[in-house]
Amino acid sequence: MNIGLVGSTNVGKSTLFNRLIGQFRAIVTDIPGTTRDIIEHETLIDDIGKVTFLDSPGLHDFTEEEVLIKQIINHSDLILFMIDDSVGITAKEQHIYSYIIEKHKKKDTILIVNKIDIKHKEKEYDLAVNEYYNLGFEHVLGISAKKQKNLVEVKDLITKIINAKLLKESTEVAALVTSETQVQDNRIHMAIIGKPNAGKSTLLNGFMKKKVSKVESIPGTTRDYIIGEFTMERKKYVVYDTAGIRKKWDIHGIEKIAFDKTLDMLKYKRPIILFLVDGVEGVSHRDMTLIQEINNLALPMILCVNKIDILDTKQQKNLLAKTKAMMDFAKYIQVFPISAKTQKGVKEIFKVLGQIKKEAEKRIDTSELNDIIGKEFISRPPRFPKNKICKILYITQIDINAPTFIAFVNHKTRANFAFKRRLENTIRSHFGFMGTPLVIRFKERQDSRIERRDEEKEENKEEKTEALWKTKEKKQEAYGHRTKKK
Repeated sequence: MNIGLVGSTNVGKSTLFNRLIGQFRAIVTDIPGTTRDIIEHETLIDDIGKVTFLDSPGLHDFTEEEVLIKQIINHSDLILFMIDDSVGITAKEQHIYSYIIEKHKKKDTILIVNKIDIKHKEKEYDLAVNEYYNLGFEHVLGISAKKQKNLVEVKDLITKIINAKLLKESTEVAALVTSETQVQDNRIHMAIIGKPNAGKSTLLNGFMKKKVSKVESIPGTTRDYIIGEFTMERKKYVVYDTAGIRKKWDIHGIEKIAFDKTLDMLKYKRPIILFLVDGVEGVSHRDMTLIQEINNLALPMILCVNKIDILDTKQQKNLLAKTKAMMDFAKYIQVFPISAKTQKGVKEIFKVLGQIKKEAEKRIDTSELNDIIGKEFISRPPRFPKNKICKILYITQIDINAPTFIAFVNHKTRANFAFKRRLENTIRSHFGFMGTPLVIRFKERQDSRIERRDEEKEENKEEKTEALWKTKEKKQEAYGHRTKKK
């Protein structure tokens, strides 16, 4: 069940959108055109169930905006048509009104007169909206989304209208809801990440087989992440098109808000990352920094080298060889050459997405894990300086997505980078975890701490003895004597 919010620029659609879904999903400012793409959000409403709210953009160029508004009207079961009472009905509202009539959706529309508190007192709200009934809508409500005036009435009316619709098709809808609930947990979530203008929105539109996100050559076109859902070969996918991420010190204002929201989404949803690189420019230093930042979140990842359609065969080979060499620090990440524009190579990605999801959710039996690690480290023990040996006493997996392991050792401080890398490579060589980062933590057992204190005492004794001998030698040299070697 889709509920679409449409209206002119800056009438308060995003504010109402956030109020209805109960969270800060759409960015709200006084700047016209803050919302530049269709924002979708799925939520639950009491007495109704699952619904999807669609927030339309407010663009300076109405010809571009109108295309997206019409798309929302076409795909909405209920339309919230918003008007700014302080401005009145403009040419934009007339265009939207005409299209609603053309599509015979007048009965499925609630006319929302927003900002009614600016010109009227609360007791005058009902009288003030009377003039808007001449547009012929059955349902007209005066509200203040910012001050949360009459929002309860909006929610009650939405519930009433949708319930009336559900009664007409209760059997069909019930079957649909049951079907969706059964496959809900099997959906594969993925997020498209990359620098501005790498082709993320083009890739999303290719997935969806329609224009969901605007595509322009201007970096920063996508400001908020956009959610799309599609089915391919009987598998359901949810894809998030994120705003292009620039250097942290270059991000401010609306971009900073969008970046923080994207980061929160990645931490909560934990999707498979499709990291998009501009193949013409190659993997830049900023790309590598972003990949490392995502790696720190321990999210599964695929590296997509985009725009190969404008490179010849030799250039493609050199690009892939250079990219794989740069990704040597994370060999588990798969590299795919693609063209988001022509969809070349995109099908290859879907062949591994399901497998990566399984790998991220894999759990290794503790006894099998300790048996493998024990044999590997005994047959080929790692090298350490004298008296600086680190031993693995016990290891276990404590979490999935990201797969997390705790290794109990005799000396935590001696578990250096090389030792950790050796342990990770051993786990991967026997258990896979393709495309998935591993989190390995080291912890000391109580008996190891006692043993460590004893060893430290012995080491301190040796150091003190050696220091005394050096002092004695210096004194003897000062008096012209030399020690005899035995």
